[in-house]
Amino acid sequence: MPAAPTPENEQQRLEALNELGILYTPLQSRFDKITRTICRLFYIPIAYVSLIDKDTQWIKSAQGIDLISTARDASICAHTLSVDEYIVCEDLTKDKRFSDNEFVTSGLELRFYAGFTLKSRGQNIGTLCLVDDKPRKFDQEDIATMRDMVSWAQTEIYLTQLSDVQVQLITDLDQAQRDAKIDGLTGLWNQVTTKQMLERAYQRHLLTDHPLTAMMVDIDNFKAINDKYGHPFGDKVIKDISEALRTSLRPTDSIGRYGGDEFLVILEDCPFNRSEELSQRILEHINALRFIHNEQEIDVSISIGFSATDKQEILSQEHLLEAADIGLYKAKKSGRNCAKG
Repeated sequence: MPAAPTPENEQQRLEALNELGILYTPLQSRFDKITRTICRLFYIPIAYVSLIDKDTQWIKSAQGIDLISTARDASICAHTLSVDEYIVCEDLTKDKRFSDNEFVTSGLELRFYAGFTLKSRGQNIGTLCLVDDKPRKFDQEDIATMRDMVSWAQTEIYLTQLSDVQVQLITDLDQAQRDAKIDGLTGLWNQVTTKQMLERAYQRHLLTDHPLTAMMVDIDNFKAINDKYGHPFGDKVIKDISEALRTSLRPTDSIGRYGGDEFLVILEDCPFNRSEELSQRILEHINALRFIHNEQEIDVSISIGFSATDKQEILSQEHLLEAADIGLYKAKKSGRNCAKG
């Protein structure tokens, strides 16, 4: 595939992108609503939001593909950085720019592509895309609909919020370090990073006296599920539950994969009673999921333990985590599929 041209304003483009502070962050649920809507509107299998930096295309939300990032020089979307609004290719095999692209010739074997530019400070920073493994027509009415979707995505980009501890952590790291902070399976923060965030959140709690909650989430009987139905099914359970957790929480909440089947949620400015409400909402979202293996529905549930600084005397972030672990133990002893604080 011919290399995508580098935009003349590449430096300004990168500055606008980095200014947003959301490049090296986990997948975000606010964009999931957009990509899901696109798939439904166009009856198309794949839609995604991506941001493109100097060398990498970062996926912020995706339906139908399992990617967190790709090399920029292999990205079809990189070509959109040099156009004003969009690129539509009804059959990628007939376009010399893309016919030998690895995503066309193997793997996904893509055929249709429509990529619309996302902007910040007037600079092209990424794309909102829909793709198909079959050629298809895309008319002016479709383009008008996608313009509405782009407007929605632009609004979400401007309104994207991260907690202060997440912003501070991202700022303190270089790109290689940031890459190493993301869990490869779920797209969430990994265990080491989540511990660092809890430590920083606790320090902020000491300075501000705002309530802080730690929430431990564990998949019930996961080892038995993994052993009986296999690791691919187990991975799907973990990924689907991580996505449901993200969509259940506030944009400023921090969530990480804390172990093989365990997650840690950090809720700043969140008192005990609000934590109770959030835990019930999470349980409802998880219980609404359906897991199918060989045409058989498999029961999957979670247990939640949480602790809050306004409910009991907490002496350290380790103490806060221990109290949440005790709550998780109580939830397991109470029959699972419940939350205890």
